[in-house]
Amino acid sequence: MRYRSLTVETAPAVEPVTLTEAKQHLRVDIDDDDTYIEALIVAARQYAEEYLDRALISQQLAVRMDTFPYEFELPRPPMATSGTLTTTAVTYALDPGSASTAVPTTTTLSTSQYRVDRDDTPGRIRTVYNGTWPSHLSDPNAVTVTWWAGYGSSTSDVPQAIRNAILMIVGHLYERRLAADSMASNEVSFGVKALLNTAKWGSYR
Repeated sequence: MRYRSLTVETAPAVEPVTLTEAKQHLRVDIDDDDTYIEALIVAARQYAEEYLDRALISQQLAVRMDTFPYEFELPRPPMATSGTLTTTAVTYALDPGSASTAVPTTTTLSTSQYRVDRDDTPGRIRTVYNGTWPSHLSDPNAVTVTWWAGYGSSTSDVPQAIRNAILMIVGHLYERRLAADSMASNEVSFGVKALLNTAKWGSYR
């Protein structure tokens, strides 16, 4: 499946590691750099998500494409599996036919017309058995799917190996504030990737 864009509609409410945990890891006992360290935690989480191609903390995502595929493979697993975060939505632009319209009308597909496989990696959306996708306008970004992904809404829901890797990335960025220096390589350490690789399963696009 090829999609035009992947966006975060609702950002994570917390990060995989807390400011307190990061400061303990850095052995920082003053508050002067708190804002900077918090920014590094966000950057480290985003790096880990890109490297793993996974969502860590619960977040709402959206993909957009020009037409309905055979089935949707939803990026950034795992899909949320319980509670209110299981909400999904499939919207699409209606084909106006011969009518002229400046802005195509969009509608939301009834959840009774498709199945959601949350246990697969990545999660998938398929039509009901013997069903078909509706007729629609084939146009850039004509079809949008939104869903919730992530290990959970709490810091402790994220696997420990990933949390430790994020702390190591924060430490690396905190100590190396320049794009390059003469003291040491600025490449993320092998240890970080070794920890992240325990949760990496490969590409599916």
